[in-house]
Amino acid sequence: MEQTQVNKNINFVNNKQLFIKQIKASYFRNYKNLELNLSADNIVLVGHNGVGKTNILEAVSYLTSGRGIRKAKSKDLIFKKFDDRFYEDLFWGVHASVFAMNKTFEIGTGIQKNNNSRLVKINGDLVKQADLSKLVKISWITPQMLLVFHNGMQEKRRFIDRLINISNPNHVGLLYRYEFLIKERVKIINNFNSNKNWIDTIENDIVNLSIKIIESRKRFVSEMQNIFFRSDLKEDFFPDICLKIAGKAEELLDSLGKEKYHSKIIEILRKNRNNGISSFIGPHKSELLIFKRHSKQEIRYCSTGEQKIMLISLIFKHCYLMESIYKQTPILLLDDIIEHLDEIHRRALFEKTSVYKSQCWFTCTNSRAFNDYPASYKSIDVNKLQKDYPKKRELNYA
Repeated sequence: MEQTQVNKNINFVNNKQLFIKQIKASYFRNYKNLELNLSADNIVLVGHNGVGKTNILEAVSYLTSGRGIRKAKSKDLIFKKFDDRFYEDLFWGVHASVFAMNKTFEIGTGIQKNNNSRLVKINGDLVKQADLSKLVKISWITPQMLLVFHNGMQEKRRFIDRLINISNPNHVGLLYRYEFLIKERVKIINNFNSNKNWIDTIENDIVNLSIKIIESRKRFVSEMQNIFFRSDLKEDFFPDICLKIAGKAEELLDSLGKEKYHSKIIEILRKNRNNGISSFIGPHKSELLIFKRHSKQEIRYCSTGEQKIMLISLIFKHCYLMESIYKQTPILLLDDIIEHLDEIHRRALFEKTSVYKSQCWFTCTNSRAFNDYPASYKSIDVNKLQKDYPKKRELNYA
Protein backbone atom coordinates (compact mmCIF):
# COMPACT_ATOMS: atom_id res chain seq x y z
CA MET A 1 0.00 0.00 0.00
CA GLU A 2 1.33 3.42 -0.91
CA GLN A 3 -0.01 6.68 0.45
CA THR A 4 1.27 10.00 -0.81
CA GLN A 5 0.82 13.42 0.76
CA VAL A 6 0.62 16.07 -1.96
CA ASN A 7 0.54 19.85 -2.04
CA LYS A 8 2.86 19.94 0.97
CA ASN A 9 3.87 23.54 0.40
CA ILE A 10 0.37 24.93 0.84
CA ASN A 11 -0.07 26.68 4.17
CA PHE A 12 -3.34 25.17 5.31
CA VAL A 13 -4.49 24.54 8.87
CA ASN A 14 -7.03 21.77 9.36
CA ASN A 15 -9.92 22.42 11.71
CA LYS A 16 -12.17 19.58 10.62
CA GLN A 17 -15.17 18.89 12.84
CA LEU A 18 -15.44 15.27 11.75
CA PHE A 19 -12.86 13.01 10.11
CA ILE A 20 -11.62 9.43 9.96
CA LYS A 21 -8.13 8.86 11.37
CA GLN A 22 -7.91 5.18 10.48
CA ILE A 23 -10.16 2.65 8.78
CA LYS A 24 -9.87 -1.12 8.47
CA ALA A 25 -12.05 -3.52 6.52
CA SER A 26 -11.97 -7.32 6.53
CA TYR A 27 -13.56 -9.64 3.96
CA PHE A 28 -15.38 -6.65 2.51
CA ARG A 29 -16.05 -6.58 -1.27
CA ASN A 30 -12.66 -7.08 -2.95
CA TYR A 31 -10.65 -6.45 0.23
CA LYS A 32 -9.58 -9.35 2.40
CA ASN A 33 -7.71 -7.01 4.71
CA LEU A 34 -7.63 -3.24 4.19
CA GLU A 35 -5.99 -0.71 6.47
CA LEU A 36 -5.68 3.03 5.79
CA ASN A 37 -4.01 5.46 8.17
CA LEU A 38 -5.27 8.95 7.45
CA SER A 39 -5.13 12.58 8.52
CA ALA A 40 -7.73 15.32 8.82
CA ASP A 41 -7.01 16.27 5.21
CA ASN A 42 -9.46 15.46 2.47
CA ILE A 43 -8.86 12.07 0.84
CA VAL A 44 -8.40 11.34 -2.88
CA LEU A 45 -8.65 7.68 -3.92
CA VAL A 46 -6.94 7.26 -7.29
CA GLY A 47 -7.11 4.13 -9.42
CA HIS A 48 -8.23 2.37 -12.55
CA ASN A 49 -11.86 1.45 -13.07
CA GLY A 50 -12.86 -1.60 -11.06
CA VAL A 51 -9.95 -1.67 -8.58
CA GLY A 52 -12.12 -0.94 -5.53
CA LYS A 53 -12.27 2.85 -5.03
CA THR A 54 -16.03 2.90 -4.50
CA ASN A 55 -15.74 -0.17 -2.25
CA ILE A 56 -13.65 1.92 0.16
CA LEU A 57 -16.28 4.68 0.13
CA GLU A 58 -18.89 2.03 0.81
CA ALA A 59 -16.94 0.81 3.84
CA VAL A 60 -16.84 4.40 5.11
CA SER A 61 -20.60 4.75 4.57
CA TYR A 62 -21.19 1.87 7.00
CA LEU A 63 -19.86 4.03 9.84
CA THR A 64 -23.35 5.46 10.05
CA SER A 65 -26.74 3.73 10.10
CA GLY A 66 -28.38 2.32 6.99
CA ARG A 67 -27.28 0.13 4.09
CA GLY A 68 -24.47 2.26 2.71
CA ILE A 69 -24.06 4.10 -0.56
CA ARG A 70 -25.13 1.07 -2.63
CA LYS A 71 -28.01 -0.09 -0.40
CA ALA A 72 -26.46 -3.54 -0.70
CA LYS A 73 -27.53 -6.76 0.96
CA SER A 74 -25.05 -8.18 3.45
CA LYS A 75 -24.30 -11.22 1.27
CA ASP A 76 -23.18 -8.89 -1.54
CA LEU A 77 -20.51 -7.31 0.68
CA ILE A 78 -18.65 -10.54 1.47
CA PHE A 79 -15.11 -10.88 0.12
CA LYS A 80 -15.29 -12.79 -3.16
CA LYS A 81 -12.81 -15.46 -2.04
CA PHE A 82 -14.35 -15.92 1.39
CA ASP A 83 -13.69 -19.43 2.70
CA ASP A 84 -16.40 -20.38 5.18
CA ARG A 85 -14.48 -23.48 6.27
CA PHE A 86 -11.47 -21.50 7.48
CA TYR A 87 -12.65 -18.08 8.55
CA GLU A 88 -15.21 -19.31 11.03
CA ASP A 89 -17.77 -16.81 12.24
CA LEU A 90 -17.51 -13.32 10.72
CA PHE A 91 -18.66 -12.48 7.20
CA TRP A 92 -17.38 -8.91 6.98
CA GLY A 93 -16.27 -6.17 9.33
CA VAL A 94 -15.32 -2.49 9.30
CA HIS A 95 -13.51 -0.62 12.05
CA ALA A 96 -12.55 3.04 12.24
CA SER A 97 -11.06 5.61 14.56
CA VAL A 98 -13.25 8.66 14.09
CA PHE A 99 -12.68 12.18 15.39
CA ALA A 100 -16.05 13.65 16.34
CA MET A 101 -17.27 16.05 19.03
CA ASN A 102 -13.64 16.87 19.87
CA LYS A 103 -12.94 13.24 20.81
CA THR A 104 -11.75 10.08 19.09
CA PHE A 105 -14.24 7.22 18.97
CA GLU A 106 -13.60 3.61 18.00
CA ILE A 107 -16.43 2.36 15.81
CA GLY A 108 -16.87 -1.24 14.71
CA THR A 109 -19.57 -2.83 12.62
CA GLY A 110 -20.06 -6.09 10.77
CA ILE A 111 -22.14 -9.18 10.10
CA GLN A 112 -21.57 -12.46 11.89
CA LYS A 113 -22.23 -15.93 10.52
CA ASN A 114 -25.88 -17.04 10.79
CA ASN A 115 -26.90 -13.53 11.84
CA ASN A 116 -28.24 -11.11 9.25
CA SER A 117 -28.42 -8.19 11.68
CA ARG A 118 -25.54 -5.73 11.50
CA LEU A 119 -23.71 -5.47 14.81
CA VAL A 120 -22.38 -2.12 15.98
CA LYS A 121 -19.94 -1.20 18.73
CA ILE A 122 -18.79 2.22 19.88
CA ASN A 123 -15.70 2.22 22.11
CA GLY A 124 -16.19 -1.50 22.65
CA ASP A 125 -19.80 -1.26 23.80
CA LEU A 126 -22.57 -2.92 21.81
CA VAL A 127 -25.06 -0.25 20.70
CA LYS A 128 -28.03 0.16 18.40
CA GLN A 129 -27.36 0.96 14.76
CA ALA A 130 -29.34 4.20 15.17
CA ASP A 131 -26.72 5.36 17.69
CA LEU A 132 -24.23 5.66 14.83
CA SER A 133 -26.31 8.43 13.25
CA LYS A 134 -26.17 10.41 16.48
CA LEU A 135 -22.37 10.30 16.41
CA VAL A 136 -21.37 10.23 12.74
CA LYS A 137 -23.16 11.98 9.88
CA ILE A 138 -22.17 10.89 6.37
CA SER A 139 -23.55 12.12 3.06
CA TRP A 140 -22.62 11.23 -0.49
CA ILE A 141 -22.96 11.97 -4.17
CA THR A 142 -22.69 9.10 -6.65
CA PRO A 143 -23.35 8.80 -10.40
CA GLN A 144 -26.18 6.37 -9.66
CA MET A 145 -28.08 9.08 -7.78
CA LEU A 146 -28.75 10.83 -11.08
CA LEU A 147 -30.87 7.85 -12.14
CA VAL A 148 -33.34 8.82 -9.42
CA PHE A 149 -34.49 11.76 -11.52
CA HIS A 150 -35.38 9.43 -14.40
CA ASN A 151 -36.96 6.64 -12.35
CA GLY A 152 -40.46 6.36 -10.97
CA MET A 153 -41.85 8.50 -8.18
CA GLN A 154 -41.25 5.76 -5.60
CA GLU A 155 -37.48 6.05 -6.08
CA LYS A 156 -37.71 9.85 -5.80
CA ARG A 157 -39.61 9.57 -2.53
CA ARG A 158 -36.99 7.18 -1.19
CA PHE A 159 -34.26 9.62 -2.17
CA ILE A 160 -35.82 12.54 -0.32
CA ASP A 161 -36.83 10.35 2.65
CA ARG A 162 -33.19 9.28 3.05
CA LEU A 163 -32.16 12.93 3.27
CA ILE A 164 -34.95 13.63 5.74
CA ASN A 165 -33.90 10.70 7.90
CA ILE A 166 -30.39 12.09 8.30
CA SER A 167 -31.83 15.20 9.92
CA ASN A 168 -34.75 13.39 11.57
CA PRO A 169 -33.73 9.79 12.44
CA ASN A 170 -37.32 8.97 13.46
CA HIS A 171 -38.60 9.52 9.93
CA VAL A 172 -37.64 6.13 8.49
CA GLY A 173 -39.30 4.39 11.43
CA LEU A 174 -42.58 6.13 10.60
CA LEU A 175 -42.26 5.00 6.97
CA TYR A 176 -41.51 1.38 7.85
CA ARG A 177 -44.48 1.21 10.21
CA TYR A 178 -46.76 2.93 7.69
CA GLU A 179 -45.79 0.54 4.88
CA PHE A 180 -46.15 -2.47 7.17
CA LEU A 181 -49.69 -1.47 8.19
CA ILE A 182 -50.70 -0.88 4.56
CA LYS A 183 -49.60 -4.45 3.74
CA GLU A 184 -51.46 -5.83 6.77
CA ARG A 185 -54.61 -4.00 5.69
CA VAL A 186 -54.34 -5.45 2.17
CA LYS A 187 -54.01 -8.97 3.59
CA ILE A 188 -57.13 -8.54 5.69
CA ILE A 189 -59.16 -7.19 2.76
CA ASN A 190 -57.97 -9.92 0.39
CA ASN A 191 -58.67 -12.65 2.96
CA PHE A 192 -62.14 -11.28 3.76
CA ASN A 193 -61.17 -11.11 7.42
CA SER A 194 -64.21 -10.07 9.48
CA ASN A 195 -62.25 -8.72 12.45
CA LYS A 196 -63.66 -5.20 12.20
CA ASN A 197 -62.04 -3.89 15.39
CA TRP A 198 -58.59 -4.96 14.20
CA ILE A 199 -58.83 -3.33 10.77
CA ASP A 200 -60.36 -0.19 12.34
CA THR A 201 -57.30 0.02 14.59
CA ILE A 202 -54.94 -0.46 11.64
CA GLU A 203 -56.66 2.23 9.60
CA ASN A 204 -56.60 4.66 12.50
CA ASP A 205 -52.84 4.08 12.90
CA ILE A 206 -52.32 4.48 9.15
CA VAL A 207 -53.97 7.91 9.18
CA ASN A 208 -52.03 9.08 12.25
CA LEU A 209 -48.75 7.97 10.66
CA SER A 210 -49.65 9.63 7.36
CA ILE A 211 -50.05 12.96 9.17
CA LYS A 212 -46.65 12.59 10.84
CA ILE A 213 -44.94 11.64 7.56
CA ILE A 214 -46.48 14.54 5.64
CA GLU A 215 -45.53 16.98 8.40
CA SER A 216 -41.98 15.59 8.56
CA ARG A 217 -41.54 16.03 4.80
CA LYS A 218 -43.11 19.49 4.85
CA ARG A 219 -40.80 20.59 7.68
CA PHE A 220 -37.76 19.31 5.80
CA VAL A 221 -38.72 21.16 2.61
CA SER A 222 -39.20 24.37 4.60
CA GLU A 223 -35.81 23.96 6.30
CA MET A 224 -34.10 23.30 2.98
CA GLN A 225 -35.72 26.34 1.39
CA ASN A 226 -34.41 28.49 4.23
CA ILE A 227 -30.91 27.14 3.60
CA PHE A 228 -31.12 27.68 -0.16
CA PHE A 229 -32.24 31.24 0.15
CA ARG A 230 -29.78 32.34 2.82
CA SER A 231 -27.96 35.40 1.52
CA ASP A 232 -24.56 34.20 2.76
CA LEU A 233 -24.79 30.99 0.71
CA LYS A 234 -25.53 32.51 -2.68
CA GLU A 235 -23.45 30.85 -5.38
CA ASP A 236 -23.24 31.43 -9.11
CA PHE A 237 -22.00 27.98 -10.13
CA PHE A 238 -24.36 25.80 -8.07
CA PRO A 239 -27.84 27.25 -8.52
CA ASP A 240 -30.59 27.67 -5.96
CA ILE A 241 -33.21 24.99 -6.37
CA CYS A 242 -36.68 24.47 -4.94
CA LEU A 243 -38.19 21.31 -3.51
CA LYS A 244 -41.86 20.49 -3.51
CA ILE A 245 -43.72 17.45 -2.25
CA ALA A 246 -47.23 17.40 -3.64
CA GLY A 247 -50.20 15.06 -3.58
CA LYS A 248 -53.88 14.80 -2.75
CA ALA A 249 -53.11 13.88 0.85
CA GLU A 250 -50.97 16.99 1.29
CA GLU A 251 -53.69 19.14 -0.25
CA LEU A 252 -56.34 17.72 2.06
CA LEU A 253 -54.21 18.13 5.18
CA ASP A 254 -53.47 21.76 4.29
CA SER A 255 -57.10 22.59 3.57
CA LEU A 256 -58.85 20.60 6.32
CA GLY A 257 -56.43 20.53 9.23
CA LYS A 258 -55.48 17.42 11.23
CA GLU A 259 -58.85 16.51 12.76
CA LYS A 260 -60.95 16.87 9.62
CA TYR A 261 -58.20 15.23 7.54
CA HIS A 262 -58.23 12.27 9.92
CA SER A 263 -62.00 11.88 9.59
CA LYS A 264 -61.89 12.27 5.80
CA ILE A 265 -59.18 9.65 5.23
CA ILE A 266 -60.88 7.22 7.64
CA GLU A 267 -64.07 7.67 5.62
CA ILE A 268 -62.18 6.95 2.38
CA LEU A 269 -60.47 3.89 3.84
CA ARG A 270 -63.71 2.35 5.10
CA LYS A 271 -65.61 3.09 1.91
CA ASN A 272 -62.87 1.55 -0.23
CA ARG A 273 -62.54 -1.42 2.10
CA ASN A 274 -66.27 -2.18 1.96
CA ASN A 275 -65.98 -2.17 -1.84
CA GLY A 276 -62.99 -4.51 -1.76
CA ILE A 277 -60.59 -1.73 -2.76
CA SER A 278 -57.27 -1.57 -0.91
CA SER A 279 -55.88 1.62 -2.47
CA PHE A 280 -56.28 5.08 -0.94
CA ILE A 281 -54.60 8.48 -0.99
CA GLY A 282 -51.64 9.10 1.30
CA PRO A 283 -47.95 10.04 1.48
CA HIS A 284 -47.08 6.77 -0.29
CA LYS A 285 -48.41 8.40 -3.46
CA SER A 286 -46.83 11.84 -3.07
CA GLU A 287 -44.76 13.44 -5.82
CA LEU A 288 -41.30 14.94 -5.32
CA LEU A 289 -40.45 17.88 -7.55
CA ILE A 290 -36.99 19.46 -7.82
CA PHE A 291 -36.64 22.55 -9.98
CA LYS A 292 -34.52 25.64 -10.47
CA ARG A 293 -35.62 28.51 -8.32
CA HIS A 294 -35.57 31.23 -10.96
CA SER A 295 -36.44 29.45 -14.21
CA LYS A 296 -38.81 26.96 -12.52
CA GLN A 297 -37.38 24.26 -14.83
CA GLU A 298 -37.98 20.81 -13.33
CA ILE A 299 -34.84 18.69 -12.95
CA ARG A 300 -36.03 15.84 -15.18
CA TYR A 301 -36.20 18.25 -18.11
CA CYS A 302 -32.66 19.58 -17.58
CA SER A 303 -29.58 18.31 -19.38
CA THR A 304 -27.43 15.63 -17.73
CA GLY A 305 -24.80 18.25 -16.90
CA GLU A 306 -27.37 20.53 -15.28
CA GLN A 307 -28.77 17.62 -13.28
CA LYS A 308 -25.31 16.87 -11.85
CA ILE A 309 -24.82 20.48 -10.84
CA MET A 310 -28.28 20.64 -9.26
CA LEU A 311 -27.62 17.40 -7.38
CA ILE A 312 -24.34 18.78 -6.01
CA SER A 313 -26.15 21.96 -4.97
CA LEU A 314 -28.87 19.97 -3.23
CA ILE A 315 -26.48 17.72 -1.29
CA PHE A 316 -24.23 20.59 -0.17
CA LYS A 317 -27.20 22.61 1.03
CA HIS A 318 -28.40 19.52 2.88
CA CYS A 319 -24.99 19.32 4.55
CA TYR A 320 -25.34 22.95 5.61
CA LEU A 321 -28.73 22.08 7.08
CA MET A 322 -27.07 19.27 9.09
CA GLU A 323 -24.54 21.77 10.38
CA SER A 324 -27.29 24.15 11.50
CA ILE A 325 -29.08 21.33 13.35
CA TYR A 326 -26.20 19.33 14.82
CA LYS A 327 -23.37 21.90 14.80
CA GLN A 328 -21.42 19.37 12.73
CA THR A 329 -21.15 18.91 8.97
CA PRO A 330 -21.31 15.36 7.61
CA ILE A 331 -18.35 13.53 6.12
CA LEU A 332 -18.88 13.86 2.38
CA LEU A 333 -18.24 11.02 -0.10
CA LEU A 334 -17.87 12.17 -3.73
CA ASP A 335 -17.74 9.15 -6.03
CA ASP A 336 -16.54 9.72 -9.58
CA ILE A 337 -17.80 13.32 -9.62
CA ILE A 338 -14.75 15.27 -10.84
CA GLU A 339 -14.52 13.63 -14.26
CA HIS A 340 -18.11 14.56 -15.01
CA LEU A 341 -17.74 18.29 -14.42
CA ASP A 342 -16.47 20.99 -16.74
CA GLU A 343 -13.43 22.98 -15.59
CA ILE A 344 -15.46 25.88 -14.15
CA HIS A 345 -17.63 23.67 -11.98
CA ARG A 346 -14.70 21.44 -11.02
CA ARG A 347 -12.86 24.47 -9.66
CA ALA A 348 -15.99 25.67 -7.89
CA LEU A 349 -16.34 22.22 -6.26
CA PHE A 350 -12.68 22.30 -5.24
CA GLU A 351 -13.20 25.68 -3.58
CA LYS A 352 -16.23 24.40 -1.67
CA THR A 353 -14.57 21.22 -0.42
CA SER A 354 -11.28 22.95 0.47
CA VAL A 355 -13.10 25.00 3.13
CA TYR A 356 -15.65 22.32 4.02
CA LYS A 357 -15.71 21.73 7.77
CA SER A 358 -15.50 17.93 7.73
CA GLN A 359 -13.52 15.38 5.75
CA CYS A 360 -14.30 14.91 2.05
CA TRP A 361 -13.47 11.74 0.11
CA PHE A 362 -13.03 11.78 -3.68
CA THR A 363 -12.52 9.01 -6.20
CA CYS A 364 -10.91 9.59 -9.58
CA THR A 365 -8.93 7.74 -12.25
CA ASN A 366 -6.31 10.45 -12.80
CA SER A 367 -4.65 12.37 -9.96
CA ARG A 368 -3.67 15.20 -12.34
CA ALA A 369 -7.21 16.51 -11.96
CA PHE A 370 -6.21 17.61 -8.44
CA ASN A 371 -3.02 19.47 -9.38
CA ASP A 372 -4.71 22.83 -8.75
CA TYR A 373 -6.58 21.79 -5.60
CA PRO A 374 -6.48 24.85 -3.29
CA ALA A 375 -5.60 22.97 -0.08
CA SER A 376 -3.61 20.00 1.16
CA TYR A 377 -5.04 16.52 0.72
CA LYS A 378 -3.97 12.90 1.05
CA SER A 379 -3.77 10.88 -2.15
CA ILE A 380 -4.04 7.08 -2.02
CA ASP A 381 -3.12 4.95 -5.04
CA VAL A 382 -5.76 2.23 -4.86
CA ASN A 383 -4.02 0.31 -7.69
CA LYS A 384 -1.20 -0.47 -5.23
CA LEU A 385 -3.35 -1.54 -2.31
CA GLN A 386 -2.96 -5.24 -1.59
CA LYS A 387 -6.41 -6.79 -1.67
CA ASP A 388 -5.58 -10.36 -0.66
CA TYR A 389 -2.62 -11.08 1.58
CA PRO A 390 -1.98 -13.34 4.59
CA LYS A 391 -2.51 -11.54 7.85
CA LYS A 392 -3.49 -12.44 11.38
CA ARG A 393 -7.24 -12.13 11.61
CA GLU A 394 -8.62 -8.90 13.04
CA LEU A 395 -12.26 -9.67 12.48
CA ASN A 396 -13.89 -8.88 15.76
CA TYR A 397 -14.56 -5.28 14.80
CA ALA A 398 -18.17 -5.58 15.79
